[in-house]
Amino acid sequence: MAEENVVLFEKRDDHIAIIRFNRPDKRNAMNEATRRAIVDAWVRLKDDDDLWVAILTGAGDLSFSAGNDLRQIYQGIEEAPWQSPIRDGNTINMATMRGLGLRKPVIAAVNGYCLGAAFAIALACDIRICSSNATFGCTEVRYSHMAGGGQATRLANMIPMGPAMELVLTGDSIDADTALRWGVVNRVVPQDQLLDSAIELAQRMTRVSPVLLCETKEFMYRALSEPLETALHLEGLYYERIRRSPDYDEGTRSFAEKRAPQFTGQADRNA
Repeated sequence: MAEENVVLFEKRDDHIAIIRFNRPDKRNAMNEATRRAIVDAWVRLKDDDDLWVAILTGAGDLSFSAGNDLRQIYQGIEEAPWQSPIRDGNTINMATMRGLGLRKPVIAAVNGYCLGAAFAIALACDIRICSSNATFGCTEVRYSHMAGGGQATRLANMIPMGPAMELVLTGDSIDADTALRWGVVNRVVPQDQLLDSAIELAQRMTRVSPVLLCETKEFMYRALSEPLETALHLEGLYYERIRRSPDYDEGTRSFAEKRAPQFTGQADRNA
């Protein structure tokens, strides 16, 4: 019988979604049902205009996720039919948001083990914070699986090449302090403060316009590999998109009137 509720989706009333891996008895390891549920969660987040920011974490205190369940991959367990959002999409890649066009910010709140494919998903998130007991690693390379799902690519673009090479060629794990020192995470907090810290960060984002959140995120990733002058030109185009949004005028007006802004999230994608 297929497992139920392997991923939990909580929609809060402050424009924040909390998504949880929910196989705590398996260290939240991902089987095919989990990967499909994560993809469905990303699509739900993308399509809900009332959600502006998401937090991804793991159920329990032991593990964000121990990565893919290699036993299932080896056994090749058949799954029931499922409607993929991308034709012939690979759930391992889609779980890292590839091809889904998700423009909303996602915070990874990493509690405990974050290994293999789960590390790939955490790296695909826009901001990472972790508890002091967090452990990160491309552990699948020990079994002759490449550090895929974007791990090798994102690490090489995120941290110095030496540490990146060490992780993807050895399968060694690093602790929270090393992850912070290398720039894999933004901050380390006590375990009992992790979710509250992630929510507080998300709430700071939801105080600004959702148009600004989406457009700025998209711009920063597009500009990442561009030459400086091209990136500066792109910045001007995205600034113009934001300027044409009603939220831009509302933000300016609210400042002049000394009140909190009331953003609607309407955007002019033709700018």
